[in-house]
Amino acid sequence: MKRLFLLAGYDREGVIGPSLIYYVTELHRYGDVVAVMDSDCCGAELQKLSPLVLASEGQRHGEYDFGSYKRAFRWAREALDMSSYDFCYLVNDSVFGPFHDIGSYLESMEQKGTDAFSMVLNPDRRSPHLQSWFMGFRPAVFMSAWFCTFMDGITRQQTKEAVCTVYETGLSWQLRQNGHTVSAFCNVRGKRIYNSVKSLYKAGLPFIKKSSFTRHNGSLGAQVKYVLDHADSALREAVLQDARRTWGEEYVSRFLSSNPFRMAIRYMQYLRTKVFREYF
Repeated sequence: MKRLFLLAGYDREGVIGPSLIYYVTELHRYGDVVAVMDSDCCGAELQKLSPLVLASEGQRHGEYDFGSYKRAFRWAREALDMSSYDFCYLVNDSVFGPFHDIGSYLESMEQKGTDAFSMVLNPDRRSPHLQSWFMGFRPAVFMSAWFCTFMDGITRQQTKEAVCTVYETGLSWQLRQNGHTVSAFCNVRGKRIYNSVKSLYKAGLPFIKKSSFTRHNGSLGAQVKYVLDHADSALREAVLQDARRTWGEEYVSRFLSSNPFRMAIRYMQYLRTKVFREYF
């Protein structure tokens, strides 16, 4: 199978960190990669990806991941013969991983035979949707006029929540409206993709959300530590390097301390803050 991966990335410091290099290396093993960062990355940083990608770009555009998808897709349409690809993927770096060989997951999703698929589908009763951090399409989708129009029409939104509503949920709506079939490696309801780190990993999900490091006031440390303790040593070190750079060495050390009493205190503090915001 010939695959094209359009990767959207972001780093507040404009750094291409080791965990992103690890991720792109794994994607490169199974297809061509085009990377667009919503960050001001200097040439030296982008050079880190040059052996692994067809093209890369690093300039702050403020349109979040879908803005990067738009730019990568536009480059691919202009520079490549898109009809030669069996699958086109949209993936972003809001996750750490993969913690298992990604090849078997690609084959599993592709063999379902649907026009579109994702690593995770949120079966929300009102707006079920494919989660946009890892989704793939057959030519019936990515070569269609409506998909090109959708991608070209991506514009800056005021908030990340608006991006999710207009583009993530909106893309799944468009797929249904245009008669396409969809599937996913797994269904995950609500916020479980962020909060159920250990159980989803044990169920086979090969990624964890980066925000798991900070959610619920840092009370998910024991779950994240479980995953890292079972990870390939190179990936584990890459994740820790980027985590320490992003959130500080002291925070990461405390976060991964795995002390049940401290975890409980952090979670209670989170609940107290949440209740206060909701009612006051």
